Amino acid sequence: MHGRGAKSLTIPDGLRGWAMRFRFELDGETYSKNKESFKRLLARHGLRWRGTLERPFWASGIERVTAVFDRDPEKDALRSATLVWESAKKSPLLEDLKTWAWQIGGRAVEDAAPSADQVTDEVEAALRSWDLVWKPNVDWLKSQGRPKEWIEADVRRWKQRRQERRRELMGKATD
Repeated sequence: MHGRGAKSLTIPDGLRGWAMRFRFELDGETYSKNKESFKRLLARHGLRWRGTLERPFWASGIERVTAVFDRDPEKDALRSATLVWESAKKSPLLEDLKTWAWQIGGRAVEDAAPSADQVTDEVEAALRSWDLVWKPNVDWLKSQGRPKEWIEADVRRWKQRRQERRRELMGKATD
């Protein structure tokens, strides 16, 4: 329970279990060039940013859009963007999103996969378990005399592998 005035980053339980879901798939360059028009479209329909950088989503009282971004860490470039619209029923926003995606060369499909919330929660739980095994224990490594540069390389390698694991888990969950 949140106190008065506390800002919650999660969707209230009453809004979970959306009945309809559409997925919009875009290549990274296309999304990057058109993200401002996407954000304006969401704002025009009353959706506001409610997410985090790890879990980006925009929501109103009746619908929401969740984003999953696949980034290439080597090139620091976006490979692809998957935007998932969810609501209890079709809305003017859905029709506008379909038009927007079609105009910029994206693909829109009705999604029978689990909700973005369910997928993200499952992936995050799996990653927490994965971290228990693979995340470097920096304090322990320092206490054992491991050079700072080696520790930093270990952490970078772990972050890269974690991103790869996240992509793998997201792919399995949405297939």
